[in-house]
Amino acid sequence: MCFNRLFLASLFEKRDRVTIIVNILETLKDQHKGKRKTNIMQSANLSTNQVRKYLELLYINGLVKKYGDSYLVTPKGVEFLRTFEQLNIKLK
Repeated sequence: MCFNRLFLASLFEKRDRVTIIVNILETLKDQHKGKRKTNIMQSANLSTNQVRKYLELLYINGLVKKYGDSYLVTPKGVEFLRTFEQLNIKLK
């Protein structure tokens, strides 16, 4: 019974902002043609409102660029991911 509660609690834990940003950038990283908001929303498990806010934040900071209806990760976004991974490894 205790295991089930822990398992359910882990399913509903909130992600912090950095984790959500990393999830979005990772979903875009290997997409040469980019992804639309709906695909990003599904891949990163976000609501419509969340994906709009985070994409705007990433765009303003130069981590993603818009190409038509699609979003692509920029070299600055790739560098952000690389730095995050290096720091994450050092902290573990």
